[in-house]
Amino acid sequence: SFELKRRAVEVPCESQIARRVGISDDEDLDCEMGATPDDETDNATGSSSVNSVESTAPNIPASDAVLATAGYDHTIKLWHVHTSLCVKTFQHPDSQVNALSINPERRLVVAAGFQHIRIYDSHSSSQNPTINFDGITKNVTTIGFNKDGQWMFSGGEDFKARIWDLRSNNPQCQKLFETLSSPITCATLHPNNTELIVSDQSGTIHIWDLRNDRTEQLIPDQNTSVPVQCVAVDPAGKFLAAVNNKGDCYVWKLESIGNEPLHLSPHQKVRVHNRYAIKCCFSPDSSVLATTSADQTAKLWSAKNENFNLEMELSCPGQRWVWGAAFTGDSQYLITASSDNLARLWCLENGQVKREYNGHQKPLTCVAYRDPTM
Repeated sequence: SFELKRRAVEVPCESQIARRVGISDDEDLDCEMGATPDDETDNATGSSSVNSVESTAPNIPASDAVLATAGYDHTIKLWHVHTSLCVKTFQHPDSQVNALSINPERRLVVAAGFQHIRIYDSHSSSQNPTINFDGITKNVTTIGFNKDGQWMFSGGEDFKARIWDLRSNNPQCQKLFETLSSPITCATLHPNNTELIVSDQSGTIHIWDLRNDRTEQLIPDQNTSVPVQCVAVDPAGKFLAAVNNKGDCYVWKLESIGNEPLHLSPHQKVRVHNRYAIKCCFSPDSSVLATTSADQTAKLWSAKNENFNLEMELSCPGQRWVWGAAFTGDSQYLITASSDNLARLWCLENGQVKREYNGHQKPLTCVAYRDPTM
């Protein structure tokens, strides 16, 4: 069993935040991503206009699903899921891509890189971004949209999580939370759209209530400061999972009643990998938790009976560190991104690779998928 340590904190709010610095080059993938050049302050804003997409999951029409991959070759690729053909390539010349997300309308692809965020329009003929967020310092490590796509969240190595209002042609940072002393590794939005759950390298998990700008802190490991690499909430809003550098996964039960703060109770601790755990995510039907690792595998854990027993290990010859994972909308397939330059589509009925997406020239760090059922 494990215990939680809570602390309520007032969160500052700012309308704009900024920093401009140089740009990092590719880094060794078998280390943590990071760059820490000297920085100077400026204004962080988005600029320009936005304007849907092609690709897909099994049992979903090809034109309705979007699969995107990216990594260290400075490109973002969109794929036709059934045929594994690349249908579009976006240029991302400034840095590696650390994280990807697709908006609910399946039109915009957002990429988090070193010192910037870029939004690409999949219906545009241009390979370049339509919105640029250029004033952030250090790596942006996590990115995502709220359920209606009107705003997005980001977090990074500058210790800050931000809420961006996307309803104007000049998006602004609307809210800001700062960990004060530790780089942010991941953030995920609760299905209620009001709590952002943020993890950092000190091993702390922050529950940021966006309604009143207050946070609570959870510390899974009371004895050591083991970095929490990823956090995930299942779509039913019943469980929070977090994986760390030791390969441990902590699971909490969640309860949200009206406007009361989110209540968390410790549920289970599972050793999911023997090496560095990198990613965790729940299936859309909330029945499976997927984890990925430096041990060159992805694993599936049963959430149906709340026991989180191992269901399946996904591995194949040549696969290296598995950096990213995303379920298809029917929860029947998992797409992984690996540092062997490949993304793979796994059938979860038999654990077999059904497709390989081959086109990147350097290791992949992230994958994003969305179809109309999600």
